[in-house]
Amino acid sequence: MTLEGSKAMEGKKAIENYVESIYIYDNAGVCLTSIGLKPENLDENIVSGFFTAIKKFGQKLIPGTVVKSLIMSGHKLFYNSNENITFCIQCYDDLPNQVIEYILNEISNKFLEIYQDQLPIRDGNISLFSEFNVYLSQFMERPLIESLLEDFGYKVLSEGVILFDENQEKIMFAKVPEEYSSRKQISMSGMLINFAKKLSLEYQGGDVHSILISSENRWICVSKREYIYIIVLFSKTKNIALDIIVERTEEILDNILKMLRIEIKK
Repeated sequence: MTLEGSKAMEGKKAIENYVESIYIYDNAGVCLTSIGLKPENLDENIVSGFFTAIKKFGQKLIPGTVVKSLIMSGHKLFYNSNENITFCIQCYDDLPNQVIEYILNEISNKFLEIYQDQLPIRDGNISLFSEFNVYLSQFMERPLIESLLEDFGYKVLSEGVILFDENQEKIMFAKVPEEYSSRKQISMSGMLINFAKKLSLEYQGGDVHSILISSENRWICVSKREYIYIIVLFSKTKNIALDIIVERTEEILDNILKMLRIEIKK
């Protein structure tokens, strides 16, 4: 497989700008709060009316169905509904669906953690929800790669995660103990997976995407797609399903490549 190099990086959107708008509605269609990259383009009533119409159409067409996403030319609308609240994200169609689901879950969990006792709304007063815009602003300003990798590391109980661009010799993200973050250690990981590829070639084993190393105290997982790779460290004292580690590591790396608009051709 080949990878288009620096040209693939030209003209890409900033990672944090993949999400255009976030809306939170109650089930009566009232917008409790919203935020967008271009506030002047936000029209909460249009989004609410559009979603309500689509939801009713879906229920009449196939009773019992729930509309979860709408895909348009260049854009997506994704929804996450519970008993009292609907969360909606408007984003560019480059953003992988799994990443959108991650964002929806993060926002909905945080909102319900804060406002669960105030739902459903009975007096029509929605002013208290405006404070949630502070959280939404911080969420949208934070680079999405950083959020994804921190959440990924937390879910798989890792001790550290590093994302590295070998062509530029640049660390794109690192959250590891300081003693494990030298360029020498990172470059050795790249050499290791290249060696594994050559070894597999000798034994006609096909291409190598990931390797899992067992040492006395740690598991080390390295996944690579040409010049971008991820290194994840795990303590052996933790109960970790190793097949899940490799699967999730490859999955998160592939999603990041999609976000960066780096195209892998087989």
